[in-house]
Amino acid sequence: MRNLQKSLLYTYGIADLGFVLMVNMEVYFFAAFLTDYAQFSLVLAGQILGITSAVDIVFALVAGVVLQKVTLKLGGKYRSWFLVGPPVVAVLFLLQFTKIGNDAVAAIIIVFGFVSSHLLWNVVVTAGGALIGRLSPLTNERTILSTSRAQGISTAGLIFSATAVPMMLFFGGRTDDVFGITLTVGVYNILMVLGYWYIYWKTSGMDPYDETDATRNNAGTSVWSMLQLSLKNPPLLLLILAEIFRSTYLLVITAFAHYYFKYVLNEYAFLSYFILAISIARLSGTMVASWIGVRIGKRHAYWISLVLTAAGFGFSIFGSDEVWSFTVIFCVASMLGMIAGSMSTALFSDTVVYGEWKTGVNIRAFTMALQSFAIKVAILIRSGVVALGLIAIGFEANTIPSPGVIEGIRSIMIFTPAAGCILAAAVFYFGYKIEDSHVLRMQDEIVTRNTVGSVG
Repeated sequence: MRNLQKSLLYTYGIADLGFVLMVNMEVYFFAAFLTDYAQFSLVLAGQILGITSAVDIVFALVAGVVLQKVTLKLGGKYRSWFLVGPPVVAVLFLLQFTKIGNDAVAAIIIVFGFVSSHLLWNVVVTAGGALIGRLSPLTNERTILSTSRAQGISTAGLIFSATAVPMMLFFGGRTDDVFGITLTVGVYNILMVLGYWYIYWKTSGMDPYDETDATRNNAGTSVWSMLQLSLKNPPLLLLILAEIFRSTYLLVITAFAHYYFKYVLNEYAFLSYFILAISIARLSGTMVASWIGVRIGKRHAYWISLVLTAAGFGFSIFGSDEVWSFTVIFCVASMLGMIAGSMSTALFSDTVVYGEWKTGVNIRAFTMALQSFAIKVAILIRSGVVALGLIAIGFEANTIPSPGVIEGIRSIMIFTPAAGCILAAAVFYFGYKIEDSHVLRMQDEIVTRNTVGSVG
């Protein structure tokens, strides 16, 4: 078995870099686009956000079914989606940031763009995770590929923080505010397409149609059968739960930073520097993650990282009243947390091996889609934490906060991420028992079983 080229191992995350640049426009500006730019009523904007969020959770599962059942003959079961999916996603995603016609027509176009682009991009992103298991059976190489994806995601956050607003102002100043955002989205969409096409080129010939007996006929596997097979994979179920808690802590920080710097620290102008610093810290964490994961194993790297991250967030309470001490401590904790995040794709890929070893059936595509499903559920939880948390502490926007409100925001910002890390670490440590050596043994047993079966 030939080792993968280093140029592929360490640049696999380029597709994720372009993808996250595009997606960050939705994460940071979609709601603002609906209310402040397209100037929809709050009721209509809320309806659009509610419909699209609910559909997105369902489509995370649908994407796995599509990828499992549909095989394109354009250079590999997974690679093919890198060629045809991104250009279509780029066009559909652009519709999310347009205002064409009256409010009703514009809202329909936006919802259509959101729903259709998310269904297809979930397929493409799932293919990116699933291909890792096809590129190499070596656990070390899978760890590096998984880390490369995390590096791409973190780098995207860094680039986005420096380019998004300047581009929006530049284009908006030469057209109008709505079209300024549309053009900015278009630039990121082009980079997303080029990133996936680069990976399509780098992986040429590495995704052959040579599935074993265990996978050859899986296109006919029913959705119910896929769900049943997933339920027979305890490591997968526990990893999903751990990833929900881990993703929730990341999303709560993103959502609550606005309130913390505006109402607790009274340093709202510093928020952009905080976002930039966090992005640099997360990128730094991914840079050391592959080294750590290869040496102590993915499982240990994941839970140890989360325990240390929880301690870091908890410790920030001692510097919570000073902007620089708070930022530095949060950056250190975030850097440690990205070590766990860097292991995620490779860990899901290992559960695919476990599932085939246990059941004799390979549902790689559907399994890898559950990684996105965990994020979608975390987004829903994040929304609940923010909405219910603000109500519970008696928050009122654009007013001088009472001491109780300040303490409430401080507690949510600090202790919710810490709790998320602890829960993720506990679920994973006590439930996920697959070591790298186990994966190698199971892969050998699968090959032997399939060879004996074909001879018989």
